[in-house]
Amino acid sequence: MKPVGVIVIGLVLVLSAPASATGTVRIQQRDGSVQTYTGVTLKAANKSLTLISADKVTTVVIRGANCAHEGAIVRCTGGGFSLLQDGKRHIVAFKTATFYFNLTDQEQLLPLSTAKIAAHSVTFAVQTAKGTYITGKGKLDEEPAQ
Repeated sequence: MKPVGVIVIGLVLVLSAPASATGTVRIQQRDGSVQTYTGVTLKAANKSLTLISADKVTTVVIRGANCAHEGAIVRCTGGGFSLLQDGKRHIVAFKTATFYFNLTDQEQLLPLSTAKIAAHSVTFAVQTAKGTYITGKGKLDEEPAQ
């Protein structure tokens, strides 16, 4: 199994973006280098968030989070992710993680914030156990039935 830093770099390298995709992912390594990728497909289903690269080579599945409603927003914390790349699965632990889902038809304010989240969208921030920061947001291509 590869070290987490290499796994995240692999994730960074394959998250390329066609114009029709729906999300953005930003990855900041421990050394401070930052890479941003647009066009990531985002799907929420079966208590997981799936991110799929435009070339369909890499899939990241985030699961195991604890979720609760905060008004119209669903807030999830914790969990971890698995990276499926070139037929191999790697597990990456989170140090901290927060996800906000807006499954409504209207823009919503995030709790205790002036920031808004668009309808049928997700925004998230994660720190891996190795210190990499991953943030993302975008419109959900698929979401669970309410």
